[in-house]
Amino acid sequence: MRGSPDAGAGDGQGPQLGRTHDQVGVDPVVGGGFGFDGLPRVPLEQPAFAGVGEHRAHDRAGAADAAGGQGARLVRGLEGFFLDRLADAGYTELVVPLMVNAASATATGQLPDKEGQMYQVQDGYYLIPTSEVAITNLHRDEILDTDALPFLYTAYSACFRREAGSYGKDVRGLNRVHQFDKVEMVAFTTPEASYDALEAMTATSEAMLEALGLGYRRLLMCTGDMGFASAKTYDIEVWLPGQDTYREISSCSVCGDFQGRRMNARYRGKDDKATRFVHTLNGSGLAFPRTIACILEHYQQPDGTVVVPDVLRTYVGSDRIG
Repeated sequence: MRGSPDAGAGDGQGPQLGRTHDQVGVDPVVGGGFGFDGLPRVPLEQPAFAGVGEHRAHDRAGAADAAGGQGARLVRGLEGFFLDRLADAGYTELVVPLMVNAASATATGQLPDKEGQMYQVQDGYYLIPTSEVAITNLHRDEILDTDALPFLYTAYSACFRREAGSYGKDVRGLNRVHQFDKVEMVAFTTPEASYDALEAMTATSEAMLEALGLGYRRLLMCTGDMGFASAKTYDIEVWLPGQDTYREISSCSVCGDFQGRRMNARYRGKDDKATRFVHTLNGSGLAFPRTIACILEHYQQPDGTVVVPDVLRTYVGSDRIG
């Protein structure tokens, strides 16, 4: 059953109407800038981790960049760090398929809204634009026990997006690619708890950026800039000193019962006769390309090496790369 997202919480918790958005709690550059005065030595506008590992440019590797050596260890280190932090926050880790059918993509709102941004393969399947699609459909056509809620899930996966119409120097290289890695958060809960769950999910993403020592800000998005399925969205933007700007690194949304209606996911209490549709949430925790670009820019040294953030050193196996 298709439905529309809630128009808002009805008690001042929802988004603002129109096309303005509120900046909430701007955090100045927590991690500082480069470890020296000047522009970054790593050419971050290029599709590679220059000086960090072996890679291949877009014209040789295709839709995504390849990293090797220390660059690959940085990617693996971020995966372990993100998943461990989310496990500590109560999330259950999943391994998800990289292809979904049209029914699954429709249930989460990717179809028909984002069909132009998705890669369709043979036999009616689509490459996932985010693991949210696969995770959320885990409880399609199910009736959940109220006492078991909330369900918190996370997954690390590759994501595939056409990024049609994205051109220019600000979206080159690590800034925007057709295939990228991301750790996703998904929650199932009740209507009474969903907006508080959004605050908790957003705080979890922010805590990981703070642990990495990266500057960020949080934006409460307006209705004109929210996703098709969202009832309320926070965008978290990370500070990229080499570009002298903030760029989105995470988006956390509560979808109300929009997805619950589409996939017929309901819940019922022990003594209840009637069922109600679950509320779902999703958020990035976090996307890898811009996290990596930000680490390279924040922690690069005059000799071109990059200091590894303290929380990543046990994962990466060294305190400096490059």
